[in-house]
Amino acid sequence: MTDQGKFARFLITLSAVIVAGCALTVTIKVMNTDTEALYPPRLLDQEAVELQAARAARGPKNPSRDGVECPTAMEAKKGNKFDCRVLVGYNDKTVTVEVVDDQGRLSMNAS
Repeated sequence: MTDQGKFARFLITLSAVIVAGCALTVTIKVMNTDTEALYPPRLLDQEAVELQAARAARGPKNPSRDGVECPTAMEAKKGNKFDCRVLVGYNDKTVTVEVVDDQGRLSMNAS
């Protein structure tokens, strides 16, 4: 009987060590998880960007999005830059768009 009691205590101790090791492994994996992968990037509203680009290239009197091409999935991250192509009459103008802050404010320069 004493051998069975020692064996049972050994199994309980071994099980506790294994469970603690598994808990430690899971904790380390969770702590090393990249949190950016959990949250998708914030994207700019493409229609709004195209409208602003049209205003920058054509002026406030012709704000139509017709003839405006901007990249898709523009991330609202400070410092991001991209170009939009705006048809003005029969000519194309390039509007350089820069994200000024993480709130999505933009700076636009038409050339």
